Amino acid sequence: MADADRIGLVRLRDVARALGVSVSTVSRALSQPHLVSQETLERVNAMATRMRYRPNLAARDLRTRSTRSLLVAVPSFSPLFLEIFRGAELEAAAHGYGVLMAHTGSDATREHMFLDQVLSQRADGLVLVTTMDPARLADRRKSFPAMVTALDSGGVAGVPCRQIDNAAGAAAAVAHLVALGHRRIAHIGGPPEQSLARARARGFADAVAAAGLVAAHCPCLAGEFSLASGEALMTRLLTRYPRPTAVFAANDEMAVGAMQAIKRDGLRIGQDISVIGFDDLRIGLLYDPPLTTMGFDKVQLGRLAIAALIAGLNGRAAVADASLPVTLEVRATTGPPAGE
Repeated sequence: MADADRIGLVRLRDVARALGVSVSTVSRALSQPHLVSQETLERVNAMATRMRYRPNLAARDLRTRSTRSLLVAVPSFSPLFLEIFRGAELEAAAHGYGVLMAHTGSDATREHMFLDQVLSQRADGLVLVTTMDPARLADRRKSFPAMVTALDSGGVAGVPCRQIDNAAGAAAAVAHLVALGHRRIAHIGGPPEQSLARARARGFADAVAAAGLVAAHCPCLAGEFSLASGEALMTRLLTRYPRPTAVFAANDEMAVGAMQAIKRDGLRIGQDISVIGFDDLRIGLLYDPPLTTMGFDKVQLGRLAIAALIAGLNGRAAVADASLPVTLEVRATTGPPAGE
């Protein structure tokens, strides 16, 4: 007696025998349902459920050379990237894939290491959430694995991207402050080697120019995407004369750090100095006062990136580029400049 029979495992041929059809018909119904009639599909599914048939995933993956695993490479474990990963995991699970998080530590060499791991068939595909070195990535496009970029495009032609318009979001943040009457607006930006930070800084500069503001009164300081960096850069801005009446921070963590520095100096947030962030993270909503910010659906971004990746793995052409909207979330940290 075969081992499968001894331990009570139901095999594909057992389902086929019970239905009086070929093994190939049952196999097609369970793995490629679009190739069989609706009647056959319903009969096979009903019998497989009744007999408690479970596919041998290990054998299937060995035949197809598939790991049923996907990598999502993120530069840090910040709340932003964890939310994107959550969406990626939800979408992957709906298609029968597992997802592993790959931490690049904002290191371009590690990015390429994860690309090579996919090429070595340790995973079926990769979602790269931002890239540290777009030029280097573009140089190796002939040796790409199945890949999608997320959050920003990285400027790599031919790689599907699910992104937000970072520059337009930054410009909208500045426009909100200008509409309130601010003329001295500073930018606390991320590391300039990151394309995400450059896009948001570019949007800030374009909006300052479009509003006719004096560039010398609208400084742009670069730091890290962290609370400590936001606090340190805001401390520097508070020593300027004339002092900015508003600050646009490149992410919410930096914005909260900036607000800590403002409070430490005894100034009123939203009155003496307005602050607006980017990403709409929970940390900003819980802070006192709640942070005005530019938001987008981070979970949906992760889902869209995985959906595009799986479409490519299944031989379906994915839209090369798609963007989610960025929306202004007005809360208590922005208001008209005091006495102006």
